[in-house]
Amino acid sequence: MNLSLKSLFVETITAPREAAQQIIALGISRTTSILCVVFTICITVILFFLDLNSSANSIIFPLLMHHPLVLASVMIFGTIWSAFVIGFFGKILGGNENVDDILVLLAWGQAVQVGFQVIATVIALLSIQLAALFQLIVFFIYIWIFISFIDVALKLENLFKAFFVTFSGLIAAFISVSMVLSLVVGLFNV
Repeated sequence: MNLSLKSLFVETITAPREAAQQIIALGISRTTSILCVVFTICITVILFFLDLNSSANSIIFPLLMHHPLVLASVMIFGTIWSAFVIGFFGKILGGNENVDDILVLLAWGQAVQVGFQVIATVIALLSIQLAALFQLIVFFIYIWIFISFIDVALKLENLFKAFFVTFSGLIAAFISVSMVLSLVVGLFNV
């Protein structure tokens, strides 16, 4: 199979279902998928903090965690946990609970997100407003890509079910990660 990252990136944007099927067909192991998730999230956090620190007037910084390692750890745990929760919700709605497929697609989705973030960083050098508009457009494109990926991974064959599974799974994962974080922070504050 001849697969280039550039063509896969473009196909992910234009035809995410076909891209997802190609990625799953590669047969990437769970360990490799988790390592890819960790790597891409670390790059995302580095780019995020570089963008944040390059801004002279950052309003959102106090709302976020102050250390990149903490943010990366939470994002890694949340992403991996969300794969299991989405798989669970997918099984309830009649899909396959194939966490390995979900993880490999999450890893590729993170890589695509890093690509979008690099493009946004370059655009921000020209104009902050254009970068914000680009990020808004990318947000909606990424939702479509992610729902298509989950539909393929769970073999639901229904985008509405995939939408429901994705967002209910993400909300449940977010709530459970938030509860764990509040317990950990509570232990350190005692």
